[in-house]
Amino acid sequence: MSITLASHFEITPQQRHLADIGRGLMDAAIKEKDDAKSNQMSRVGHDMCAYGAPFGTSKKDFSESDMALIAEFMKTRG
Repeated sequence: MSITLASHFEITPQQRHLADIGRGLMDAAIKEKDDAKSNQMSRVGHDMCAYGAPFGTSKKDFSESDMALIAEFMKTRG
């Protein structure tokens, strides 16, 4: 029974990828000079780490501005 319960909480490769991007956003937020943008980067990064988790975030939780920020970050990340 514990194996079934453990597999229920494992994350998918896609969720792991989003969490990696989210951690990168939070790391980049430290170096951002614009406080408002830094706060948004930190919040969005955290939300990406919680994507798909029980009681976590889903696509509807990200605004157009959040999606633009993620796209901008991905362009600079390479």
